[in-house]
Amino acid sequence: MKFRFHILLIFFIPFLSSCAENDEEPQEEVKQDDEKPQGEVKQDALVSGFFGLDNALPSLLLCNQLGGQLDGMPVNFKFPLDASSLSETDFEVLDSLGNIHTPNCVSLAPANENGENRTVLLLGEFGTAVTNPPVEVRVVGDLFTIDTLSGESVCSAIINLNGITTTNVIPLADGPSLFFAQRIDGNLNECNSGTQTIQVAWNGGVTPYISGDTESDLFQYYVGYSDSSGVLIPHVPISIADINDNDNFHQLCFSTSDEIVKISMMANTVEDPNHDPNLYSEIDVGSCTPLTSIE
Repeated sequence: MKFRFHILLIFFIPFLSSCAENDEEPQEEVKQDDEKPQGEVKQDALVSGFFGLDNALPSLLLCNQLGGQLDGMPVNFKFPLDASSLSETDFEVLDSLGNIHTPNCVSLAPANENGENRTVLLLGEFGTAVTNPPVEVRVVGDLFTIDTLSGESVCSAIINLNGITTTNVIPLADGPSLFFAQRIDGNLNECNSGTQTIQVAWNGGVTPYISGDTESDLFQYYVGYSDSSGVLIPHVPISIADINDNDNFHQLCFSTSDEIVKISMMANTVEDPNHDPNLYSEIDVGSCTPLTSIE
């Protein structure tokens, strides 16, 4: 079992106040069409699955269904999702023996603020950590992204994710890593100081690993890099925002006017709810790249 039960409640119940309902804040400045276009997206839009829990979550409490203990798997996307199109039948999980599993329930919460909505928690039976782990996640239903919000550096569009897959399924025993970063400003920016804000996301929930640290102390372990003629110049954030909300997103507040193009995090500074510390992790800051069709 990867997670201690009392920590599960802290981290995962906010995901699942109701798996049948997806209550999140209304999106800002999303183009609403009477009919959603049938666009397609690059396969890398589905970044990873994270096998976070093995028979450790109560089905009745979290999915409002009779049954035993469930697995939990955050699934991470490059682009924000339309919560109104989200359903457990949008997903299939393939285990190493070739069995196909459909989640009992799914949710975007608690990472469902404007500018987030990139991590879906799947609850169900997806295999066994040691003998038969999950190896692939598939989108098999009409799950849509939303259009780019004002203040985001990564562009999106209203497109259908049906048909994308990933075999990048992180094993149960591994610690967390960064999967996404973008520059944000305007109403999405929660920093109270600095000249630019970089939003980062982990593939699962994180808390401080170093004894005595709080989440507000984590800024000192992140490093942002600007590019000076091909040479990366390091910058340490002056503070951190979007904390203490039990999700996998942080906002890093920088005082430099040089454009931050990459973020890294020192090893052994954050941990997942099983107390597995992170390895060194880095991610490029995303920019607006037009979406292309699946070949």
